[in-house]
Amino acid sequence: MAAYVSDALNRMKEFWERTSVSQRVLIGGLTVSVVVVFFALIWWLNQPDYKVLYSNLYPEDASAVVQQLQKDKIDYKLENNGTTIMVPLDQVYDLRLSIAGSGVLHGQGLGFEIFDQVKVGQTDFVQRINYQRALQGELARTIAEFPQVERARVHLVLPHKTLFIEDQAPPSASVVLKLAEGQKELDDVQIQGIVNLVTLSVEGMDKERISVASTDGKVLYSPKGEDSIDGMTTTQMEHKLKVQSDLERRIEEMLLPLYGPGRVIAKVNADLDFSQKTIHSETYDPASAVVRSEQRSEETTSGQANLESGVPEPNFRGDGVGGALSQQQATRETRTTNYEIDKTEQSIVTPVGQVDRMTVAVIVDGTYTADEAGETVFTPRSQEEIDRVKQLVSNAVGLDTVRGDSIEVTSISFGGPEVEIEPNLMEMILDYAQRLGKPFLNGLLVFLFLIMVVRPVVLALIRPKTEIEGVEGVAGLPEGAGRLAIEEGEEEEDEAWDALRKIDDIRAHAIQLSEQNMDGAMAIIKSWLKQPEGI
Repeated sequence: MAAYVSDALNRMKEFWERTSVSQRVLIGGLTVSVVVVFFALIWWLNQPDYKVLYSNLYPEDASAVVQQLQKDKIDYKLENNGTTIMVPLDQVYDLRLSIAGSGVLHGQGLGFEIFDQVKVGQTDFVQRINYQRALQGELARTIAEFPQVERARVHLVLPHKTLFIEDQAPPSASVVLKLAEGQKELDDVQIQGIVNLVTLSVEGMDKERISVASTDGKVLYSPKGEDSIDGMTTTQMEHKLKVQSDLERRIEEMLLPLYGPGRVIAKVNADLDFSQKTIHSETYDPASAVVRSEQRSEETTSGQANLESGVPEPNFRGDGVGGALSQQQATRETRTTNYEIDKTEQSIVTPVGQVDRMTVAVIVDGTYTADEAGETVFTPRSQEEIDRVKQLVSNAVGLDTVRGDSIEVTSISFGGPEVEIEPNLMEMILDYAQRLGKPFLNGLLVFLFLIMVVRPVVLALIRPKTEIEGVEGVAGLPEGAGRLAIEEGEEEEDEAWDALRKIDDIRAHAIQLSEQNMDGAMAIIKSWLKQPEGI
């Protein structure tokens, strides 16, 4: 074993002595690089794999988590400016459950956890301030959950409650938002969602006392007075544009199969009535009278009197001889009839945004034909076709001439058909150069690296050994005629090797032919066996 080691050392020493300075530097550099890479791989393999424990943490939460990890003596790494915490892979899920159970993650600001530790002796004023701080923090955390919002601050003004309603001041709120990276602004629906959240989360809050702004000073939502119509005007305009675009899209989709894409233009102007009206009406029908109640009374009066005697007699019976007897009899009847007349009461609320008047304009492209000179000639649509399109559009959008709607359809040239321009040779070359230039350059760079870097290194390692062996071989050859004889012998040896290779090729060809035609091969062998010796 010792002899083998000493022999290997001697060979290495001889090889080192035969190399030049540049080769020694190259070999030393490669050896050092291999050793460094080897130890680096060993160190990297022994390092634990880290995985994200929490990401996008607020500074308060990140500080609490780090303190918890330091307390438990667990290795961790911070990334993304401290917002991401990474721990060993085999402890990720256990640590998540442990930290979630400890309750150290609260989000930005201070929330209702401020009441988890109630101090004895706190005044009512301190309690109210803590409640206001907690409510502000909880609202800020909820708003920050929006994907378009990175951070949020909420400031509330909660007046002290009084016993008299006329002395009670309404609350107000201000919200400041820091939008997420790449988010330029919030749309109206998202802003309205934030306003509704604050309105319904604070007792007695009115949306007209809420202001929303961004950190760059842009006002996103501001209170509006009772007489302001800014918000309503914006909503009305959006609704009007939506109605018009829907009608235009309906017209173009209907005419698209008839004339093709890009050959029809439709524009609609709709006058909408956004006033809300309530109409009350009462209608009486005298022909449908019905007896509701009837009252009837009859009175009858009768009597007799003696007209000849001035003094009434007690025993007068009314049957004197002179016929001075007077009789009186009266009858009176009273009747009252109450009739119920049919009455209809209506309370009609007109819908907001009703169409008062609509005008429609449609432009249809004509046809194009080539004349004898080869030029394109435009031919407008016929009047019959224009009338048919007008009828179709009128029925599609619900045109009503009674309310003053109008429609206009005309045929105008759109500039002629698109003529495909065939690219010339130079444009084709430039196109292929743009598409294939980058892969070609990459291949060229790889080729140059192999030729100019790898090839010289390989040749530098191989050339010394080859030159040394060649010098040693030439030094052992005889001089003069002896060397010429050796060269001639080498040429004869080469010719013998060529003959052997030809014989092997003939043999392989014969075997291939015999496999393809076995019967013919057997017949040739039999003929050879039948031939007498010496032939």
